[in-house]
Amino acid sequence: MSDERREVEFEKLNFLGKTIYLTGAASRMAAGALDAALHRAADLAVDTERAFRQGLDDSVEDAKIIAERRRDEEETDQ
Repeated sequence: MSDERREVEFEKLNFLGKTIYLTGAASRMAAGALDAALHRAADLAVDTERAFRQGLDDSVEDAKIIAERRRDEEETDQ
């Protein structure tokens, strides 16, 4: 097959041709959105890992629990 893309005039397509054309366009758009979401998730994972590694600093103190409360106490307070 040829690698050339031929231009299709949408108005000249019959019902089946329009359906296939629109389905192809929708699938390309969905693939692009999925690709963008996967890239964003990968960037987020890298940024999170980098932030975690930078947080492993001896000069930074660990978090401390100030007060603990039981769940049943929280419900009666409301």
